[in-house]
Amino acid sequence: MAAQAVFEKRDGMTVIRMPEGRPFRILQLTDIHIGGGLLSRKKDRLALDAVGKIVRASHADLVVVTGDMVYPLFMYSGTSNNLKASKKFGECMDSLGVPWTFTFGNHDEECIAFYKKERLADYYMTLKSCLFEKGDPALTGVGNHAMRLETADGKPVMMLMMVDSNSYTGGTFFSGFDTIHDDQIDWYEKVIRENSAEGSVIPSLAFFHIPPKEFKEGWEKCYRGEPGAMYHLGFVGEKDQYFGYPKQKEGNFIKRMVALGSLKGFFVGHDHLNTLSIDYLGMRMTYGMSIDYLAYSALLGCIPTAKCHEQRGGTTVDISPDGMFEIKLLPLTDIESGKIK
Repeated sequence: MAAQAVFEKRDGMTVIRMPEGRPFRILQLTDIHIGGGLLSRKKDRLALDAVGKIVRASHADLVVVTGDMVYPLFMYSGTSNNLKASKKFGECMDSLGVPWTFTFGNHDEECIAFYKKERLADYYMTLKSCLFEKGDPALTGVGNHAMRLETADGKPVMMLMMVDSNSYTGGTFFSGFDTIHDDQIDWYEKVIRENSAEGSVIPSLAFFHIPPKEFKEGWEKCYRGEPGAMYHLGFVGEKDQYFGYPKQKEGNFIKRMVALGSLKGFFVGHDHLNTLSIDYLGMRMTYGMSIDYLAYSALLGCIPTAKCHEQRGGTTVDISPDGMFEIKLLPLTDIESGKIK
C-alpha cells in the first residue's frame, strides 16, 4: 500500500504531512456545473460520472475544485435551487473518500439562485471528506482559507491558498466579473508572513476561479514569441483567444504577489475550453481542465461542450519535498479509452 498523506488541524488551519517516498498530489477540478433540476438530469449524471472517473484515476491526495460546482439557472436546469445542486455534487465527492476543498465561482451564487454562498458553505462543511473553511467573515468573499504542506518529518514546504475571486461587480453577469479584493490580498500576505521563517518567504500556490488579466498578457507574449513568458502545455480553445478576466475592475492581486515573492503558481477555471499553462512574471499560470456538460451548451454563440471532449478532465499538481512541482493534464478521453487507469 502506498504511503498516505496525513491531514490534521493545527495552528488554526489544516496542516498536511506529505507521504514518504513520493510527491504530494493535488487534483484540480473546475466548472462542474451541476444543474440539479429535471432539465439537467442527464447532463448532471454525465458530469458526476466524469468526476468519479477523474478522481479515481488521479490517485490524488487532495482534490481542489476551483469554482462553479453548480449552475442554478432555471431556464437551463429546471431549478434555481443551488443548494439542491450542491448536495448532488457534495454527495458525489463524499462517496469518493478523498480529502477535498474548493473555492466558489461566479455561478455558485447567481442573483436568481435560492441560497447565498454562506448557506452553501454551511452544507459543504458538514461533509466528512470536505476540508473547506469559510474563513474570516470580515473579509470579502466566502472561503478564503489556507493549508500548510509539510514534509513527513514536519518541515514546511508550501502554503496552499484558497481565495474567493468573487462573482460580479454589480451582482449580475452583465455588470462584469469581479476580482480578488485588496483586503483578501492583505490576508494572503499576512498568512505568508506568519508561516515564513525569519529572513525567508514560504512559497505558495493559489487556487481561485476567475483568471487575472496578466494571464492573457503572458499568453500574448508566448504566441508572439516575445521574451518573458514560456509556454508549457494545454491550449486556448475559447473563441477569439478569449480570457474571462475582469474588464471593468482593475485588480492588484498579481502586482502585489510579484512584490511579495511567495506565489509560485496559480490555478483557475471559468473559461471552460482553455487548458493553457504558462510561466509569466515568475509564476506558473494554469487553467484547469473543465467538466461542464451544461453551461456552454446552453449559451448562444458558444461551442456546445457536451459535444466536445478535448477540454474535459482534471489537472494534477505533484509537489516534491523541496517545493518543486510538476503539472500534468488528465484528460477524460484518456481515462475512458484505458490509456490512463
